[in-house]
Amino acid sequence: MDVLIALLGAGSGGGLLSIGAAANARLKQTLRSPIAATAINFIVGSSTLSLLLVLGVFGAQSLDRLGQVPIWAFCGGGLGAVYVTLNTLVIGRLGLTTTMLAVVCSQLLMSLVIDQWGWFGLTPQPISPSRVVAIGLLLVAVTLTHLDRDR
Repeated sequence: MDVLIALLGAGSGGGLLSIGAAANARLKQTLRSPIAATAINFIVGSSTLSLLLVLGVFGAQSLDRLGQVPIWAFCGGGLGAVYVTLNTLVIGRLGLTTTMLAVVCSQLLMSLVIDQWGWFGLTPQPISPSRVVAIGLLLVAVTLTHLDRDR
């Protein structure tokens, strides 16, 4: 896959996360329940993925090797539910920009740790000064956007 296409895909995914987070915050506000909003989010998402799977939109899919998946690899759905619920709870207090910056910053901090030790079967990638500086700049961005909101 061409790097430019991969970067555009990742960037599009990030933009869609912001739209989804705003939609979930509105759903929570209307329903007055972060858990109900998150549940509806996952019901719609699961239905969409199931439809894509049945229609073969991405080609024939096989679940033959499902039994070979390490048990820890199934935690992604639960972690996603916690992520969506937490975002739904805090967006009203922090605003979308500060929330998303905090999400990206924490993602990169955890990615740095996972990369360093090659957890979850990944090839270790040592911590570098430029990565530490990049995360530090994100921490500054989170602080600045939050300070701006408190005025």
